[in-house]
Amino acid sequence: MVALFFLAAGVAVAFLAWNLYRRFGTDQIAVFNERRRGSSLMVGRGEFVDGNRHLDVALAVTPSELFYENAAMQASLDLQWVREIEYDTELGTGAAVPGAKVLRLRSDSQTFEFVLPDETVARWHMMLPPRRPIPALVPQAAAAR
Repeated sequence: MVALFFLAAGVAVAFLAWNLYRRFGTDQIAVFNERRRGSSLMVGRGEFVDGNRHLDVALAVTPSELFYENAAMQASLDLQWVREIEYDTELGTGAAVPGAKVLRLRSDSQTFEFVLPDETVARWHMMLPPRRPIPALVPQAAAAR
């Protein structure tokens, strides 16, 4: 009976600790957003999708860079190297994201995906408008030879 009591207490403590960890993790994202707010065009929350992992991140965009960070990582993308920006309703794996949209950035060698809440997509769309790569123009005379 005592062992069952300790098991139940351990489960309750683990649940409370997990709740506390998630609450402070959310506050960390807000801290990152506040730190970048003055120097950025826009800041917000999102999920960085890395394979099957979805990591909550703070997102910030400046005229030249997109920053994404959380307590475990700090990274940025130089926008001059981003060849394509698109907004989609599903991930590159085909998985749907209900209540959100996917911001997909492609460089020459890599694709980055961020899940954005629906209510912020319009603002992100204004700050990072979609763009497609411009195909190389081949002169018609050279192509005929």
